[in-house]
Amino acid sequence: MNDSTGLSGFLRFSRTVAFCAVVAAGAAGTLVAGSARPAVATSIAILVNDEPVTQYDIAQRQKLIQATARGTANPKQKAIDELIDERLKMQAARRVGITVSSAEVDQAFNAIASRVQLSPSQFGQALQQLGVNPSTLKKRLEADLTWRNVVRARFRSSVNIRDRDIEVALARKGEELPSTSVELEIQQIIFIIPQDSSDAYIRQRTADAQAFRSKYTGCDSARDLAKSFRDIVVKDSVRRNLADIASNVVDELKDIQVGGITSPNKGPIAIDLLGVCDREEIQDTSAARKQVQNELMNEQGERLARRLLIDLKQSAVIEYR
Repeated sequence: MNDSTGLSGFLRFSRTVAFCAVVAAGAAGTLVAGSARPAVATSIAILVNDEPVTQYDIAQRQKLIQATARGTANPKQKAIDELIDERLKMQAARRVGITVSSAEVDQAFNAIASRVQLSPSQFGQALQQLGVNPSTLKKRLEADLTWRNVVRARFRSSVNIRDRDIEVALARKGEELPSTSVELEIQQIIFIIPQDSSDAYIRQRTADAQAFRSKYTGCDSARDLAKSFRDIVVKDSVRRNLADIASNVVDELKDIQVGGITSPNKGPIAIDLLGVCDREEIQDTSAARKQVQNELMNEQGERLARRLLIDLKQSAVIEYR
């Protein structure tokens, strides 16, 4: 499900040149905003169903918006609107017992850091140079992740994509959709990273993965090559349709020929690479059907998310101090 105003929208923005430039400047210490400090005044600005939003919350969110969405006409009002919405979303999640773990939040935070080519600690320091406490971004990520799960829980019982809906959408799109798809045989190579590893160790493991990639000549010799490295797993190859592969690697993978390998992709407990053992173009409309189905699900999911939030606002008691 795609929510352009929530987590996925923020993650997409984190890939842009503007965001990278701002964070890079913060990482270099060239901005004069200074590191985030505890609020001098944490007075309550708004009560959302008796849950407070403080002046410090608003100031911090405003700085985050100014760093990530430059050109916003009224960043303070946008900060207020976001925080009110997030209080309502988190309250709705608590009512149905939906939570996300700190590990999930950290993973989302680390993914943004990776996209701007910084370690998590470097990214946190860069935010502080912009005057933003890293916990401000983590709270936003927590709310977006939690709300996504709330919507998905409702989505399963409220949205039904029928075959007829897919056929109508396919007919409407006509020749825009692919009639062939690419099937890959891929081999996953995993460099294990123990939990709570230091930044120096992670950098070393990344260098190891890059060294493996530079010496990789194909799937058949991967296990022999792995013997030169420690804490590495070479998995058996599997066949996958390109349309079914995770979006964070598919753009790179689709251009790699047989015998090639992706660049290292860092996750929370490992760095992995994908080698291409075989590729074949097949006559297949399943990719087109899947594309249309995802588009229809996204449309219905976004409508459901908006409707849920409207309902929460209509029944909420919001008091401005």
